Amino acid sequence: MNATQRTLDRISALFWFASGLLVCYRATLLGVGRAGEPGSGFVFFWAGLIMAFLSLVVLAESAAQKREAGQKSSGTNWLTISLVLASLAFYAVVLETAGFLVTTCALLALLLRIGGEARWTAVLAFAAFAALSSFAVFDLWLGIRLPKGALGF
Repeated sequence: MNATQRTLDRISALFWFASGLLVCYRATLLGVGRAGEPGSGFVFFWAGLIMAFLSLVVLAESAAQKREAGQKSSGTNWLTISLVLASLAFYAVVLETAGFLVTTCALLALLLRIGGEARWTAVLAFAAFAALSSFAVFDLWLGIRLPKGALGF
């Protein structure tokens, strides 16, 4: 990674860190509540906290990462970017009709395949686990109703 790319990574990481902190602050104004009784800002607070944490991870990686001077960096893979954006748009369109579990499992499986995971068993197992875990946390534990879809799940 060249110096320009590291600088851009640091700038974007700092931007997302500040954005995450702002989301956390605004969520506290809505009222965070507790795990048993979440307030209006509960999900936003934790999303902002995770965003701030992940931006710190990117910042640390860009500070620690050094490439050899002669090594070329790979170009932008526009096909992958287009596939991810299209799959997210499709997810938003079919979520109500197909339901949270089916749609989320399919999206995660597709994103894992696009990301380079080669084994379908690992892809499907992780996608199913993540979708079911998310459903358990939000629908069953927190009582946030997620779309059931035409099949009822």
